[in-house]
Order: sequence, then C-alpha cells, then structure tokens
Amino acid sequence: MLYTDFGKTGVTVSRLGFGGMRFEKPQQIDEMAAVVVRAFEKGVTYFDTAPGYCEDKSESICGTAFKEMKKTGRPFYVSTKTSEALPDNIRRQCERSLERLNVDAIDFYHVWCLVKPEDLPWRKKQGALDAFRKLKEEGLIRHISVSTHLEHGYVEAMLDQGDGLFESMLIGLNIQNHHLRYDGVQAASRRGMAVVTMNTLGGGILTRHPERYNNIIRPGDASILETALRFNLSLPEITVALVGFRSCDDVDEAVEVVNRFRPFSEADIAACSEELRRLYREFCTQCGYCGGCPQDIPVVRLMEAYNCGLVEGMEKAIQRLHYHWNASDVSALLAPCTQCRACEDACTQHLPILERFEEMKAAYAQMQASGQGMGAEE
Repeated sequence: MLYTDFGKTGVTVSRLGFGGMRFEKPQQIDEMAAVVVRAFEKGVTYFDTAPGYCEDKSESICGTAFKEMKKTGRPFYVSTKTSEALPDNIRRQCERSLERLNVDAIDFYHVWCLVKPEDLPWRKKQGALDAFRKLKEEGLIRHISVSTHLEHGYVEAMLDQGDGLFESMLIGLNIQNHHLRYDGVQAASRRGMAVVTMNTLGGGILTRHPERYNNIIRPGDASILETALRFNLSLPEITVALVGFRSCDDVDEAVEVVNRFRPFSEADIAACSEELRRLYREFCTQCGYCGGCPQDIPVVRLMEAYNCGLVEGMEKAIQRLHYHWNASDVSALLAPCTQCRACEDACTQHLPILERFEEMKAAYAQMQASGQGMGAEE
C-alpha cells in the first residue's frame, strides 16, 4: 500500500481510499461491513461515507466495521459529511453520524454538496462555518473539510470564501473529466490542503463498459480500472483516490493495482486524453467556454451530464443532473433558453448544444410520463 501525508494535518493516510457509496447489499450490514474490514486488513486507512448513501445504511455499515477495526489498535481515519446549513441541524447530524460510526470524533467532517457558487456564502450566513468551528473546539470533529462538484474557477473562489478553515477538499475528478476540475485541485494544493478524489472510476462507468475504453488502457495495465486509478494517483496534487467497493473482490483488485503502482508520464496523460477525444468526438471536453449563458443556464453541467448519456443512455444523464447538480426538473432548468446560440458559437468542438437540450428535455418528459423515478445513481 502507498501512504502519504494528508496535507498539513499531521496525519498519514493510504493513497487508496474506501468510498462508501457502492455497497452491493446495503441491507446486509454485517456482510458489507466485512468488505470495509477487508480493505483495512489490506492497508486502506481512509474511509469515506455520508448520511443517505446506500439507502442510508453506509454509515451504519462502516460503523459496524469500525467497531471491529478499533480492536486492532491500528489507526484509520473517518470521513463523513453534512449538507445542513443551520447550526442546530449540523450538530444533530454530526451527533447522529458519531453514533452510527461508533467513533468518538470524526476525523474529516465535510461541508457537503456545494454545487452552485452561491451555496457556501449562503451557508455561511446561516452560521454553518461557525457551527463547524464549535464542533472542532469541542473535539467532536478533528478537521474541517469541504466537498464540492463545482468546476473551473468556481472552486478557487469557494476556497477563498472558506475563512481558511478547510484542511482538505473532496472533489469529483477522473481520467474523463480532469479538464473540468484540475485547476481547482491545483488551487487547493497551493493552499496546502489535502485533495481526495471521488468518482475516480467515473461513477462506475469506466468499469461497467470496459469494451468502450480498451484503447485507453496503458501498456502493462491489466484493466481500465488500473489505468484510471494510476491516472489519479499520478497527479501530484491528489492525496487520496477513492474507489467505491461493492465486494471483497473489488477491494483485492484495487489494492493489487496500488501495490504495483507506476506513475504516469506526461506522455501517458496526453495519450489518454487524445484517445478519449478520438473515441468520443461527440463528447464535450468541458473546456468551459460555453459557460457565459446570458440566461444563466448551466451549459457546462448539462453537457457533462450529456456525456454520461452518450455512454449509458439519456436516463443516466437526467439522473446525473439530479444527483450531482441538484437539478430535479430539466424542463424548468432549460425553460429560460432563448436559442440565442451563444453557447454553440463559443463551443470549440462545434457541438449541437441546442439539439442536446431537446434530447434531454424529451428524456426527462418520457421519464415523467412513465412515472419513472430517478432511481439510484451508479
């Protein structure tokens, strides 16, 4: 296992982290807890979970495992989150997480689900950061962290608004979307923060569709999982790469990859990026030039979701908008569009963005008409 310093916290963690959002059988608490214990036995020391994950069972699964892991006397570190804004609600959720997790203190407690630039300023006004400070002063949490799905310059702006409290950042970054958020990762690293990546395997898209990504696999790699994990671990600013484990076999495979880790060269990174562009000429590269919509339509986010739809069908694009961008009504989101085509004029790939809007609206309408819910995002 590879280990590294976790920013300026004085903590040493495994570079492979356990993502607690993918448990295969969340109702089988003991069986899934064994997966967590297996990762710990293999050297993983960073464990990420949250309220609501896996039918709201993830924290309980992890807590069952942590109860056993504590008996070994070996260190491990717990990451969880709250999206609450009001101090009383933050405290209530923190105390509930502590109880579920069977720990006296949460190592890394995240200000969670910042998806719009105005989210953090609004929560600050509600007293959220003051509540986090107090929890830390009382010893209920050890480090204040932030979790975000923001992109491009919005990440650095968010960090500037954090009053210097944030010691680590959790952000979705992988071999497919690194253009979208790498500048934010660099901004956090410049501040001495640890950076943890979620969606390292593209929310499972990469490993569910290996046939689509065969040409990306680098020489000597056994699978797309190895290439994707190596990619994240090769970026010097990234401290921990989370992988969502469903089973002990998943743990064993990822640990083997880390144990034989070989860093990417700049040529490897360039080759992967070029191959993705070649394979998916229709993919939005997330350059962000379409981001100045006069009607404030989040074009970049819509196109990121559309990328998922290209691989797994438009229903997945709608689910992506719902779960990652907090956009439940696609028709309402796109209603302000005047078809001015400013986004298309700015697109470096000359993509038919307005046509894609119509595809997404049609998919959303079909889901609504059939009574189909959002389901669980993979």
